[in-house]
Amino acid sequence: MREMPRVDNWLSDDDLQAEKETREKRMAAEDKFVSLRRQRNETLDLVDRLSDEILALQKRRQELNDEVQRAHDTFRNFGDEQKKAREERKRLFEQLEDLTQSLRKTKGENTREKGPTARSVASEIARLEREQQTTVMTLKEENTLIDKIRHLRSQLAEREKVEAEWMKTESAASTVKEEIESLRGKLQEANKRLDTLHVDRDAAMAKIQNSLGEIGHVLNEIRSKGRIRTEALEKARTIADQMHEMGRTVLDLQRESRKRVTEARAAVSQHGASHRNLFNDGARDKAANDLLSALLKNGKVEFGLGEVEESSATASSGDEKDSRRRRS
Repeated sequence: MREMPRVDNWLSDDDLQAEKETREKRMAAEDKFVSLRRQRNETLDLVDRLSDEILALQKRRQELNDEVQRAHDTFRNFGDEQKKAREERKRLFEQLEDLTQSLRKTKGENTREKGPTARSVASEIARLEREQQTTVMTLKEENTLIDKIRHLRSQLAEREKVEAEWMKTESAASTVKEEIESLRGKLQEANKRLDTLHVDRDAAMAKIQNSLGEIGHVLNEIRSKGRIRTEALEKARTIADQMHEMGRTVLDLQRESRKRVTEARAAVSQHGASHRNLFNDGARDKAANDLLSALLKNGKVEFGLGEVEESSATASSGDEKDSRRRRS
């Protein structure tokens, strides 16, 4: 604010007192205006800082949203792979069950038709032949032994045929067993894959939950800072209104002071003009009297009833009577 000129020589005592009070009010209003401006600047600085922090939080929130989206895509892909792995495991289970049933059927049929082995029958024949050769027997006992050996040899031939067929079946069963073992290995791999996918999917879900929790925290901070920023803006508006009011008060006080000074100047000017007029009238009268006195002293002017003598040359040219008449 511009300092008003001093007008102590122009104002009356009452006006000087009023001017002093006005100046004090104006200075107080100016100090208040400066304080309000400082508060508003501090508040606006707070608004700017909060705006920058909110922008940074919104950027972090977007980054977290992107992370959640990527984790969700990964989680969904793991789910698809788990579904495929379960379907593959189910197929392997069914195939393994079919092979197991087939192997059990084959083994069961072979067991029912197997009977004594050809090797045991051959051993029995060899034992009976040794007994025939080393033991003294009657004719009837020897014939019975020979019939038994013949029956066993017939049974041996039959068992050899059965065992040949059984070996073929066993060979096929071995192939089935190999397929079963292979399927079991694939099934174990499928189970391991499912376990791995389960762990990875749980990790993806945990990451999603952590990111969502952080997003919630960021949102709370954004809301909190947004409320503070709104309050700061409202405070800045209130301070601006107060500054406007203080500015208007200062202007009103300045107008009041200028009006007082203007009126004082006008009064001083009017008073000075009246004194100048009185001085000029008295000076003219005094000058006229001084001039008249000087003329009388020099004999230039005489008081009488007639006209003033025009000049000495004119008086000498007239007759003496006229001269005396003019002098009288």
